[in-house]
Amino acid sequence: MASQENVQATMSTKLVTATTTLQPSFEQFSSILADKFVGYLDYLNNIPGGTIVLRYIKSSYKNDPVRSLFELCLFILACNYFLSSKKKENRSDILDFSEKEIDELCRQWEPAPLVEKLGPQKSWDLRCTPEIKGHNGAMVQVTTPHIGERVKAVNLASSDFLNLNESEAVSSAAKSCISTCGVGSCGPPNFYGTQDVHVRLEEDLSEYLDTEQAILYGQDFTTAGSVIAAFLKRGDLCVVDSGISLALQKALVVSRCDLEWYDHNDMDHLDRILSELSPILDKQKPIRRRFIVTEALFSNYGDIADLPKIVELKNKYKYRLFLDETLSIGVLGDTGKGLPEYYGVPRSEIAITIGSFALSFAASGGFCVGVTPMIHHQRISSLAYVFSASLAPFSAKSASSAIKEITTKTNSQGKSVLISSLHEKTSYLYNQLKKTLTNRFFSIVSSPESPIIHLSLDKEYRKRLNLPIFYGNTEFLLNGKPARKSNGFSQRYNLESYILQKVIDEVLIRENILLTRSKNALDHENLPVANPHLLIMVNVAVSFEALDKLVKTLEDISHEMSHKIRNQEDLQILEQELLTY
Repeated sequence: MASQENVQATMSTKLVTATTTLQPSFEQFSSILADKFVGYLDYLNNIPGGTIVLRYIKSSYKNDPVRSLFELCLFILACNYFLSSKKKENRSDILDFSEKEIDELCRQWEPAPLVEKLGPQKSWDLRCTPEIKGHNGAMVQVTTPHIGERVKAVNLASSDFLNLNESEAVSSAAKSCISTCGVGSCGPPNFYGTQDVHVRLEEDLSEYLDTEQAILYGQDFTTAGSVIAAFLKRGDLCVVDSGISLALQKALVVSRCDLEWYDHNDMDHLDRILSELSPILDKQKPIRRRFIVTEALFSNYGDIADLPKIVELKNKYKYRLFLDETLSIGVLGDTGKGLPEYYGVPRSEIAITIGSFALSFAASGGFCVGVTPMIHHQRISSLAYVFSASLAPFSAKSASSAIKEITTKTNSQGKSVLISSLHEKTSYLYNQLKKTLTNRFFSIVSSPESPIIHLSLDKEYRKRLNLPIFYGNTEFLLNGKPARKSNGFSQRYNLESYILQKVIDEVLIRENILLTRSKNALDHENLPVANPHLLIMVNVAVSFEALDKLVKTLEDISHEMSHKIRNQEDLQILEQELLTY
C-alpha cells in the first residue's frame, strides 16, 4: 500500500513539473521578453546616435523594459497615423476629365451671389440715399437721384450737434497728430496700440465726467457688447428697458444672461418687476449679479430716462445700473456731461457708463467710465479691448480737443457756450413744430431736450391707414431669447418709410434743407420695431431763419400729404408709385 502511495506522489510531482514547464507564468514570460528586448537594444550601438537613445532608455526605464517596448509601438503607430493620407481614395471612383470637358464645366458654372438681390420693394431705399460731396458740416453739397444736380443744402441730417467737425481747433489737433503718429495705432491697447494721446484722452474724459477712470474702444457699436459680456455671464440677471438700441440688444444676446423686460420708460412697471423678482433672488445662493440696463437718451424714440427714479429703485432692490449715454454726452446738462448732470444725480450712482465719440465729439470710437476696479477688469477681459486695434491716435486727439472746446468756452453762469446754444435752438425748433403741426398728420414723440426731434405719423392718421403700432415679433420680450426666425419683410413698414421719404424729398427740393429718417433693419432687430420716424437733427451752426423755413415747409407738406393719402385705397396707389421711384 505504501509503495503504491509513493508511486502516485512521484507521478503527481512529475505532472506538476511538466505543467509548469509547458505553461510558464506571465512574470516568467515578461522576463524572457525583456531579456530579449534588452539584447536587441544593444544593436543601437551600431547606429549613429543610437548610443544616446540607448542610454536614455536604460536610465529611464531600466526596471521596466516592457514599458519601453510599449511606448515604441505607440510611437510607430503615431508616426503611421500622422504621415499617412487622411483619406484613402478609391481610384475607381475618380473621373478623369479632358481639358475640353473642364472648360465646358467652367462655362456652365454660375457662382452664388454674395448678397441677396434687392427686389423692387426694397431697391427704392437705396436709390434715395443722398450723396454728399466734399466737407460734411452745417452746409453740404448734396446730390440725390431726384434732383439730378448738386445743391448746397442746410444739413439737419447729421449727429454732429455741436458742429465741431468744422472747428479749426479740432481739425488742427487731428492734423498735427497725423503728422507725428500716422493714421492708425497698428495694434491692440495692451501691446503696442496705446500711445500718449490715448492716455491723455482717458484722463480728460474721467475728469470731464467726474469719474475715477476711463477706457477707450476703437469702435463705438461694439463697446456695449464687449463691456456687458465682460461682467455678465450665463445665470446673471438684467432688467432691461424694451426701447433700447440695436447695439444693446446684441450685447445682451452675446452675454447670455437672463433677461426681464419692462415697458419702455415705465417706472411703475419696472418697480413691479423688481418687487416680484426680489423674494426669488433673495433665496438663491450664490447671489446672482443683477443689472438694470437702459439708455439715457433713447435713439429709437428721442425721450430721456427717468434717472432719479431708476436710481431710487436700484438702491431699494440692490441692483447695479448700466447706462448707455451714446446720445446724451455732449448734449444734456449745462456742460454736456449727460443725464446725471441734467438731473443732478452723482455719477457714482451709476456702476457702468458707456458712450460714443462719433456724435458731439466729432471723432470716432467708444468709451466706458466708472470706478478703477471696473476699468481694470475690462483691460484684461473685454474682448474688443484685448483683441481689437486701439482707437486711431488722431481720433483720440480730436476727442480731447472737443472736450476742451466744450469746457473752456463758458458764459457768466458757468454754462458751456456750445451746449447752451444747442439747448436754445433745440427748444426753439421743438416749440415751433409743436405750435405749427396741428393738422393731425405729424406728432412729436421725442422729449423737448432731445437734439434729434422725432416726428411720427399721428396715431389717428395711422389708424385710418391701418398701420400697426409696431413691427416685428414679441418673442424676445416674452422669453428673453432671440427670435428663432428673423423678422420678415413688412410691406406696411416699407410704405410708411416711403411716405416719410416723400416729405424729405419735398423739403430738400423746396428749401434746400436735408433731413433724414429712422432706418431700422427688421431682420436684425430682436425687439419689436417702432414705426419709422422723420428725424430733424439740430446743429448749433444752423440759423434760426433756416429753422423757421423748415417749420413752414413741413406745415405745407403735411397738409398736402394728408389730403393726398387719406385712406387705404390711396395707400395702395402709393404702393404702385413706390415701384417706379
